[in-house]
Amino acid sequence: MKPEAAVPRDSRRFPFLTQAADRDRLPVALLSGFLGSGKTTLVNALLRDPRMGGTAVAVNEFGDVPLDRELIDHGADRTVVMANGCLCCNLAGDMEEAVMRLFSRRDSGDVPRFQRLIIEPSGLSDPAPIAQAILRNPIMSRALRLEAIVTTVDALFAETQLAQHPETRKQAALADRLVLTKTDLATADAVERLRTGLRDHNPAAPILTASHGEVDAASLFPPSFFDPALSAPPPHRSGLFAESVDPGHTGRHAVVSLTADRPLRWRAFDDWLRTIRIGHAEQLLRVKGMLDIAGAEGPVVVQGVHHVLNAPVELDAWPGGERKSRLVLIADRVTIAAARESWAAALPGIIVND
Repeated sequence: MKPEAAVPRDSRRFPFLTQAADRDRLPVALLSGFLGSGKTTLVNALLRDPRMGGTAVAVNEFGDVPLDRELIDHGADRTVVMANGCLCCNLAGDMEEAVMRLFSRRDSGDVPRFQRLIIEPSGLSDPAPIAQAILRNPIMSRALRLEAIVTTVDALFAETQLAQHPETRKQAALADRLVLTKTDLATADAVERLRTGLRDHNPAAPILTASHGEVDAASLFPPSFFDPALSAPPPHRSGLFAESVDPGHTGRHAVVSLTADRPLRWRAFDDWLRTIRIGHAEQLLRVKGMLDIAGAEGPVVVQGVHHVLNAPVELDAWPGGERKSRLVLIADRVTIAAARESWAAALPGIIVND
């Protein structure tokens, strides 16, 4: 890389979050899924996993979680502490207020210092506003970092639900992981049709199958969800997006991976991405990338939901020694075409020349 003095003025270091500051934020996963799709069963299985000790779960319907006898009641918030150190609290009223109240009680010592948080909203909820609150809310974005969106899908009824309920389509489209439940009750043909239908809504998310309501926690969440010291890998190696997508796929949503082999000027890149985000806000589902920014020693990680982008994080070093910008977008086909075309046109202006 060029010495600092040789880097163009508009591409000097910008106030990205450092990796150390990012580690201090609590990792959060959203667990969405339509009514009766098995997300509470999945939560219960996760809470029994020793690797999930010290996890807090904010649930929409507190009474759905079976409570053992070895619990401590923590008062008005209806927060309980389980024997393995996991917490369950009622996600009642305003979601942002409930989550931050739980976080405040953690800092004050009223409840144990849980190490990660799973938010399970109502089965009728669109996960986008919750994800955007974590990314955008000034208080939440300083305290929390969004690690993954996991969506449960009922193998028995999802075909009908996807056709009739827009909430189900949105839940599937925004997921980093899709988890099929009740496959033992459905025919093999029905399960295969459902997989094909899900690819129409989300061509990038891996589709897992829950066995008796259980899925290996390590396959649901990235390593940094369990250990904040682990840096985020490049998006194409993180497991949160598929390595490749069938080029013959003709569904309503598609994926594009935009790359650059030389450093990018941050301000020019940010202007380009803002144009895409504003012009295609509703159609642009997810943004994830690891960028080589002129003036930054390590890669800059960006992610967003619709038009809301998280604060970029500069990692300490490039994982695996690979220094190359890669930006992954999931959107409708019109947005993908616009992004691909405008990226090619913008490259001369946003790449630092050798």
